[in-house]
Amino acid sequence: MRNVRSQESAEERAHRLNSMRVSASTSRANESSPEREMRLAADGARRATYRASQSSSQRELRLTIDREQHVLSREAETASQRELRLTADRERHTLSRESETNTERELRLTADGERHVLFCESETFTERELLLTADRERHTLSRESETYTERELRLTADRERHVLFRESETFTERELRLTADRERHVPSCESETYTERELRLSADRERHTLSRESETYTERELRLTADRERHILSRESETFTQYEDRLTNDRVHHNIIRSLDDEHEHKQRLESGREYYNSLRQERLISLSNERLRIENIRSLETDEQREARLTADRFRHSQKKKKI
Repeated sequence: MRNVRSQESAEERAHRLNSMRVSASTSRANESSPEREMRLAADGARRATYRASQSSSQRELRLTIDREQHVLSREAETASQRELRLTADRERHTLSRESETNTERELRLTADGERHVLFCESETFTERELLLTADRERHTLSRESETYTERELRLTADRERHVLFRESETFTERELRLTADRERHVPSCESETYTERELRLSADRERHTLSRESETYTERELRLTADRERHILSRESETFTQYEDRLTNDRVHHNIIRSLDDEHEHKQRLESGREYYNSLRQERLISLSNERLRIENIRSLETDEQREARLTADRFRHSQKKKKI
């Protein structure tokens, strides 16, 4: 057989492969569900036996050939074939996820995590950069091609998954996650240039502004309430040392920002501060004026008996204050 295969021409090989595909398709179409399951089980067992018996060199050769075949197959397929393949993959992926039990899901996620860690440890810096660049490009293309509805559905699903993940993590897991985030955040900020930092801050401000403009009054109140509660809990749980460290860091950060200001920025900051102070003062005056009007309206509507009772209560409260003094 090997001699015959080695002597056949390209046309004969193509004809043979095409005949085998037709024969396989006909056989697949006629087989029942039990026959299909038995065939797949036998194929899996035969593949596992073959994989277990091959050496490291044979495995590397096989993987290399598989990658080359995979690349050639992807390059040769048309846009329609690619869409059909991706659709079939998604459907098969969805069915597989829906049919797996909780134990199977946990085992799969654990295996994926271990394989991911091993892959990240074995890749070189160049491979990692190429991978990240390809991921960013694919991510950008995916975001640009999605519709508004698809984007909203994706963001909603991300938020729900994010909330579920946060609710299920323990205190230790949360602390480890926050610590890892801080450690990753610090080197990232230290390695960025001044231009990159300005671009990042500008993008953050724009995104922050858009988020604030699009939220409703109820969403704003809920956000502010949650921020206040989280702020209070954070202040109550910090030790005196943490309190001093926080104030010191705030002062250092404040001084650095002030030292980086040029004359124009300094004037703008002072002007903004004055405007903010004047707006607060104006709001305070308006609030006091409204309070006086409210009190005057209440006083104008009270009867003589109510007025006497109020004055008596005021005198009593005043006398109690004098006794304490």
